[in-house]
Amino acid sequence: MQGIDKVAVIDVIARKVIKTIDVDFVDTGDRPHYVVIDKLNGFWYVTLISSGYVLKFDLETDEFIDSLLVGNMPALMALDEPNQILYISRFMPMPSMGMVGSNSTTIDVIDVSNMKVVGKINVGARSPHGIALSSDGKKLWVASNEASHFFEIEISRFQEENYQPKSFKIGPDVPDSYNINDMIYNALELELNEEDSKLFVTCSGSNEVRIFDTSNGEIISSFSLNKQPWHLALSNDNENLFTTNRGGMSVSKINFKTETVFDLSDSSMQMPHGCVLTPDESELIISASGGNRIFVVDTKSMKIIDMINFETPMSMPTGIAIFEEN
Repeated sequence: MQGIDKVAVIDVIARKVIKTIDVDFVDTGDRPHYVVIDKLNGFWYVTLISSGYVLKFDLETDEFIDSLLVGNMPALMALDEPNQILYISRFMPMPSMGMVGSNSTTIDVIDVSNMKVVGKINVGARSPHGIALSSDGKKLWVASNEASHFFEIEISRFQEENYQPKSFKIGPDVPDSYNINDMIYNALELELNEEDSKLFVTCSGSNEVRIFDTSNGEIISSFSLNKQPWHLALSNDNENLFTTNRGGMSVSKINFKTETVFDLSDSSMQMPHGCVLTPDESELIISASGGNRIFVVDTKSMKIIDMINFETPMSMPTGIAIFEEN
């Protein structure tokens, strides 16, 4: 809940907020942005974009455990649960929020077993925001929001002196140099399929999802969507991709078998941000950062079936993560 420096815990089945956890770590305006859950080891983590911290909490009790100051507006995260390594991306310019974004070109590598920075990966492009880790933890994919390039990082090599990750252009109209902030595609978030063979990129600048072959970085296909596709969720069978469309007050469902796009629009869905599928994939849970609520969408009918409202105005829910208790 980025607007009020809290993280909400929600019982999705009961459709109610169980509790809120205060993450007002330094001062009002820490802005908690994104959450990841480590079910294997029993923790969850949240980034504070304004104060520059990553916080660690106990998954069962939600008690605060530790913090780490990384600075430079930490945004999204990718977690290697078996090795307890957390990769932190950077926030991008958001004029609508009055935020210029981070000038950083680096990804932080954190050993969360002791909450220490063990390395930094410099991709060379500003606002490395979208981030996805391969299933074996050997490759990290990162996209620059400003330079319209994405990068393939070999984890075993990132500590090599002068190592430069392999770069790929999101489109042929992008400058060859990733030092130029072309702002054409404004890549927002990344997702890998189960086989790590395809990389899905939401392009908020061109209003589309682009799909790339991870073996060579070449584009496979693209789908036009509503205004500003934001976060995304891929079904386990890789047949359906769901996206929130921040500027379009909508959520889209892409069916890859039929190559069709279904768009669910609703005026009450103000600035939809994060999205996640329930474990059985029957529902899509959406945070609306411009409103004060969470939406529940039936994934088959693509209809809103419920809303969960927050009591505190201007809560601004953003990042969202889900897990099924044993």
